[in-house]
Amino acid sequence: MRLHNAISLFHLLILPLVIYLILQDTAFFTLLAGSLLLFSVLMDVTSSLARGERKVTSFLHPFSDKIVVLTLLLVFVLQGKFSAFILGIFLLRDIMVIYVRIIASRDDAVIRGESYGKSITVLQFLLVFMILGRTVFLALERPLQLLILLLTLTALALGVISIAHYSYIYAKGLYTRRKSGKLVEKEPMVVFANKKSGGYRDKYRRHLLRMFARRRNAPIYYLSGKNIFRNVNAKIKKVQNVIIAGGDGTFEAALNSKPLQDKNLGFFPLGAGNAFYSYFYRGKRFEYLRSRFKFHEAPLDVLELEWEGGKRNTLFLSLGMDGEVVHAITQREKHSFSSYFSAGAKVAFGKPLHYDLVCSVDGKKYHWDNCINLILGKVPYIGFGMRSLLGNMDKDDGFILGMACVNTHSPFFNKALRLWAIFLTQLGLAKAPLIPLKGKEFMVESSKPFPLQAGGEFLGYTKWIKVSVARKQKVLMI
Repeated sequence: MRLHNAISLFHLLILPLVIYLILQDTAFFTLLAGSLLLFSVLMDVTSSLARGERKVTSFLHPFSDKIVVLTLLLVFVLQGKFSAFILGIFLLRDIMVIYVRIIASRDDAVIRGESYGKSITVLQFLLVFMILGRTVFLALERPLQLLILLLTLTALALGVISIAHYSYIYAKGLYTRRKSGKLVEKEPMVVFANKKSGGYRDKYRRHLLRMFARRRNAPIYYLSGKNIFRNVNAKIKKVQNVIIAGGDGTFEAALNSKPLQDKNLGFFPLGAGNAFYSYFYRGKRFEYLRSRFKFHEAPLDVLELEWEGGKRNTLFLSLGMDGEVVHAITQREKHSFSSYFSAGAKVAFGKPLHYDLVCSVDGKKYHWDNCINLILGKVPYIGFGMRSLLGNMDKDDGFILGMACVNTHSPFFNKALRLWAIFLTQLGLAKAPLIPLKGKEFMVESSKPFPLQAGGEFLGYTKWIKVSVARKQKVLMI
């Protein structure tokens, strides 16, 4: 077992023993509890300094400190040595920060750093040691009591400041979000609708599509066949703005259609997947139905994916566990949200999944012995408003964002960790097991084939992929 894994486990495993010693409520056992806790904290700090910030860490590390310190404060509350009201405020602060981070991540208002949370955790640890000191050093009770008061007030003040600051960043991000490109409001457009998309089978969704087309005076052309865009030239000759009504796969097919590559592509949600809806409309319900709705023409980098099966244009792809989920979905005739849920459950309770990968980002190599999942793209969502990529997503800067999920412990934890990783991205936190990546060219290799999906379509198994920015596509966004 790696040293940092062992230290993270040790940090949690000694907690019951520390609690037992504290509950004895004697100077000797309290001193022993404090010494054991201090030893664990110093080991953790030393390991973090030696490891560096960019190394792969244990998934236990990000939240083990919080579990330890809040649990010990709860023990002190039960002993009557600490205020239950103050502990409640600490917990409320964490809940409020989680909420602000979630809505900020959803709306592309990036909240950077975790300095507030780390500082508050340090103050809480100092509180724990001061409370322990009151039992051991009776002669210093008054000075220690004053220190406890000062530490408590400082932690509370920092908590209030952090909530206010994060809320300000979120509000500023919404206010300063720039509209880029030419305004597209009354210009002619056409709609291409895929009858095979999951939403087309719904009568109400078809009604919404007709309403959308009527309000924009746009004709609807229905797509069919295997190569759904093969006969579109005549219909788009005099029109620059084209709305693709379908799912993520339909929009990706449009990206790979040469006649459409010099058009402005918009999206109407008519499929089971929602990655592009979350991106183009920021998840706003029925916003696309407003008759005075203003599209903005914006350039967007399109990626070229190369693998053993060939080449294709895409806006997002993933390999590993997410690829297996999409594979399970393709085995179903009809796709809906329940299809994604049941496919995810099938993978979660199926065979063990882990992948040993070598990932090269602009020549810099990463070796991952137990990679659960890797996402690359220009669209930061995996659907249904759930974020998958962290950091500023500039539409046309020539860079690709990536997010690897790497477990340094046993593969037994992999499936649960994939869910934990999804939760972390909703908070906008790049904590272990997540590793954020950014570069202009990605190369991934493995000695064993791994599952690959792009744009919600399962592409099969491959031992290597190469991803780079191929071109720019003009798209219609809010």
